[in-house]
Amino acid sequence: MNNATAVKSQADQSKKDGSLLVFLGALCFSGSGTIQALAPDEATPFIVGALRLLVAGMFLIAWCYGKRLFQPLKADYFKLFLSASALAGFQITFFLGVQKAGVAAGTVVTIGTTPIMAAVFGLLFYGEIPSKNWYVSTAMAIFGLVLLNLNGTETFSVTALLFPLSAGTIYAFYLSQSKDLVRENSPELVMTYLFLIASCLLIPIWVFFPCAWILSVRGITVALGLGILATALAYCLVMAGLKNCDTAKAATLSLGEPLGAAVLGFAVLHEALNLWGLIGIAAIFASVLILVYQPGKKNI
Repeated sequence: MNNATAVKSQADQSKKDGSLLVFLGALCFSGSGTIQALAPDEATPFIVGALRLLVAGMFLIAWCYGKRLFQPLKADYFKLFLSASALAGFQITFFLGVQKAGVAAGTVVTIGTTPIMAAVFGLLFYGEIPSKNWYVSTAMAIFGLVLLNLNGTETFSVTALLFPLSAGTIYAFYLSQSKDLVRENSPELVMTYLFLIASCLLIPIWVFFPCAWILSVRGITVALGLGILATALAYCLVMAGLKNCDTAKAATLSLGEPLGAAVLGFAVLHEALNLWGLIGIAAIFASVLILVYQPGKKNI
């Protein structure tokens, strides 16, 4: 009985640690909007999206070589390609969604779609059935996300919402497909391969959009901040957390990104934060606490 209790306690702690890693990764993601806002005027969302993957891949190559982690990946290469394709596709559809539907609406629909579709993919691919706490937490987080964006003034059409809907679905698919890749590989090695393959898929973007701004001091600073902090570190933390975290749960914890973005926008960019925004932040933070500290039973 004591051994069984110890094993259960260790498993619960692993799940809690995995949840915390995913949430920390989401907080690192939240810096991308603030860093992008500091980029030169010529910077387009498309180049920013491609640049962050390229810099992250180059950084992780150096990291893996320095740590002697670089080696052939032990993985299903078809699944690796699917994950990289989803990673590249998310960059395009997300930025198109923000452009077509507006920043507030595009962000709400994208991030709100992700945990729902992640639950679908988790059930299809892994037989994961979300706990009761997941439903409460996801509803609370999406509610908080909507409150954070109540002041958005963008107008959009129903057809424009197809882009952020696609972005949320693609990111959820990426989470589900990349989950198996870390079972026998380090998160840094997996993300190195994913970033490099995704960067290759996005090569055509460099032909159609201006990129000379990257060579300026400001451009280099933005590139390093986006690539290392808001991409390489963020994705590696999420990938490490996925080892001990259900796909749907990880997607809901990723809603910590707008939480961090709102705080950074207020502290760094001096954006206005009203009562609704404060309530939204509190709701998202509460949803994270529900998942991290009160894990429900998983029926599989």
